[in-house]
Amino acid sequence: MALVQVCNQLASSGKRLIVAGLDMDFEGHPFGPIPALMATSEFVTKVHAICMQCGALASYSFRLTDQKQQVLLGEMENYEARCRSCFIEGMKDNREKD
Repeated sequence: MALVQVCNQLASSGKRLIVAGLDMDFEGHPFGPIPALMATSEFVTKVHAICMQCGALASYSFRLTDQKQQVLLGEMENYEARCRSCFIEGMKDNREKD
């Protein structure tokens, strides 16, 4: 059974659920079941980091390596938090390198 179905069943039976996860992948696209969970949730709290480039609030995970698979484990060596503006600038720079 899919995660979204299980969460909806539990919530409908009166359980209080707290789910955490990334809502976007390294390219800024919806990631896994989290966007669907957000759509069916009563409350959504988005937690932000601080952009490693400019210090603004960051909601994107910018990949620092050239690897293209959607799931790549790694913390500081593979990703850094970025605001929308710095994320877009970094993606543009990556496209120019290719």
